[in-house]
Amino acid sequence: MSRKALAKTIVLVLLLLPAGAFFGMACQNINQQHELLLALDKDMVRGLAELLLAVAVVAVVGGLAAALVRPIWICFVGFAFSALAAFFAWELSLASGIPALIYFVVGALYCRGVAEALDNRLKFSVEAMSGSQSTLLAGLAIAASVSLYFGYAAKIEEQGFELPPAIGDMITEFSMVPMTAQIEARADLTAEEEEALAAQMSVGFDQWMTSMEEMIEPYERFVPVAVAFMLFQFLAVINALFFWVPIVILAVLFPILTALGVAKETTETREAVRLSLG
Repeated sequence: MSRKALAKTIVLVLLLLPAGAFFGMACQNINQQHELLLALDKDMVRGLAELLLAVAVVAVVGGLAAALVRPIWICFVGFAFSALAAFFAWELSLASGIPALIYFVVGALYCRGVAEALDNRLKFSVEAMSGSQSTLLAGLAIAASVSLYFGYAAKIEEQGFELPPAIGDMITEFSMVPMTAQIEARADLTAEEEEALAAQMSVGFDQWMTSMEEMIEPYERFVPVAVAFMLFQFLAVINALFFWVPIVILAVLFPILTALGVAKETTETREAVRLSLG
């Protein structure tokens, strides 16, 4: 490998580090806002958008490395350091090490799949990368969901289960607000009676919320599993709908890199071996 090719390889591998760190920070952000996932709060929507952007960045940068970096073991090393960057962007714990390990494994499988697909084609095409990219996107969705699970499970183990305030506010908006409006609309009640009835209704609502938490408490260990599964299902749907976006970006980037001299087309002559009747 020439010095020029070595320098380009190092740059591509180094690009995996900020991509991994960005993905780790996005997962950590979702982890800290796990309760809002049930209510789809605007902050959670912003966090989900950031996570999707991080997944796209990893897919694009990983695609560049998988297609251009050779030998393939260098790409494996790049994803290993990218996984470490994601790990340090999460919190330093055994729980965050598991999603980081998943990130590395799917990244390595992606690199190998892309390399094999491109080697089996007579002409370079980004279409050959689409199959392996599905594996990468699914793996990133699993890593993010596992990270969310461990974060939520640790909080429940430490503090016990409580209905998220956002959920309580949403229930209040859909139940208490209409009932309060009905009380205020009654002409047969005095102001004191309206206030007393509203206070009584508020006490009953608080008791109902408390009883709901008590009902869920014996099964609280399953709540993080359900929330993590919800996140995975959401990411799976988005990946199914927009899996083509990183491929389109790569299809635009490769000609640009070729025109700039970063990449070049090479022609190889191969000896074909066929089996026929003797």
